[in-house]
Amino acid sequence: MRIAFAVAVSLIGLGALLTRDEPAVDFSLILPTVGVYWLWASFRGFPAGPVYLLGIVIPVTLNIVESDDEIFMFVVILTVALLAVREADRTVVTAVILAAGLVIMILGLTGALSDFAWPNWLVGLGLAWGAGEVVYRYSLTVAELQQTRALIADQAAVNERRRIARDVHDLVGHSLSVVMLHLTGARHLVRKDPDEAVRALEQAEAAGRASLAEIRRTVGLLREESDSSEAALPSPDLSDVYSLVYEFVQAGLDVELETSGDLTAVDAACALAGYRIAQEALTNVTRHTSGAEVKVTVNVLGDSYEVAVVNSGGKALAPGLGAGGLGSGFGLVSMRERAKSVGGSLIAGPTPGGWSIEVSIPTGKAGFFQ
Repeated sequence: MRIAFAVAVSLIGLGALLTRDEPAVDFSLILPTVGVYWLWASFRGFPAGPVYLLGIVIPVTLNIVESDDEIFMFVVILTVALLAVREADRTVVTAVILAAGLVIMILGLTGALSDFAWPNWLVGLGLAWGAGEVVYRYSLTVAELQQTRALIADQAAVNERRRIARDVHDLVGHSLSVVMLHLTGARHLVRKDPDEAVRALEQAEAAGRASLAEIRRTVGLLREESDSSEAALPSPDLSDVYSLVYEFVQAGLDVELETSGDLTAVDAACALAGYRIAQEALTNVTRHTSGAEVKVTVNVLGDSYEVAVVNSGGKALAPGLGAGGLGSGFGLVSMRERAKSVGGSLIAGPTPGGWSIEVSIPTGKAGFFQ
């Protein structure tokens, strides 16, 4: 754009010189204006102030010295447009343009310039100002949109990192907890009942392989080019809570499951959130307590469903934790973020005999996802 302005000013200056019989005075005034435009176009660090000054003052001065030399006045129009497009301080823009218009009007009204078409130049000045203002506003809008787009992209990246962290935390934590339950059982039975100990080890191996496959599937989903069968496997839904509870029961945890309503009538994303929250809550019970009794309740109620995981009794495995307490780790944060991501809410806290996790999530058929 800078080169285009410099070329335009050069052509106007050449036209002004060719129309004069004795262009010496014209040349002495036109050359600095053309030169400063080319300096501004050639060097990014060159200030725009001299361009605005010479581009407005010199053409008017030239018409005063060389009466009726209006060709170079087109430089004023270009300079005004440039000023309106580039200058961030709109007060300066308004003041400079109004001052230029006032000078042109005074010169015309006082007769200082004979046959000077000052009304036409005032109109041109106004049109240049308006066009520059439109371009300036458009540039601001584009810049704001780009900034907003960058912020959205950054926020999307942050949300994606959080989602990955939740998935990895839940999968790895669940896998290790179930495997450790089986291994603990095997250790206790290895002398009393070797066959049962072997069975516990086989279940630990099966649980580890299943969790490894799910971790691979999750990682596969993160790769855009992935088309593996592991990545194509469906995500768990709310009905998979039966197999989830059974897995913990097989590992030795005392869990009771109670459900009501149609567990399949829940949106996939909402169902996955509830499943992961129940999974993490059960994992926390095994992580922080020993010998606890757990009750898992899932109720589908029209436009929403509720999941509750309540444990009682048991012995805390770490100082400062109640039975089933969550400590200050990532688990509770992960569950809250999952619930919030699908428009739900979560309440967690100690009970007289243990710990309670209660979550309410839309089914995805109305309300939050409508």
